[in-house]
Amino acid sequence: MGNINIFDLLIGASGVYLIYTALAMKRTGEIKAGVLVSKEMDVNRMKDKEGFINYMFGRVLLAGVLIVLSAAASLARTGQNGPTWLSVAGNAGFVAALILYMVSYAKAKKMFID
Repeated sequence: MGNINIFDLLIGASGVYLIYTALAMKRTGEIKAGVLVSKEMDVNRMKDKEGFINYMFGRVLLAGVLIVLSAAASLARTGQNGPTWLSVAGNAGFVAALILYMVSYAKAKKMFID
């Protein structure tokens, strides 16, 4: 058994937290400042808070799942000395999740915040 990378564990935990945040946002109707929007932003002053939640929920959930899967792939690669393609797939999944989140947030900001 190989070494386990602490960064992969942290990345996986951040993906789990993103999933939790998306589910909590959908359930309660509250947007977590500092995770989905800037801490300085007053979420009560958004143009369409409900629209933002509906638009971002699935995208944030998908990004969180992709991050967890990418961390799992990287952990499997380093922990079990798995094939190199697992690292490549894990890194690609992580980058895809970041791009998905950034593009979605930029569109949501234009539609629901500004």
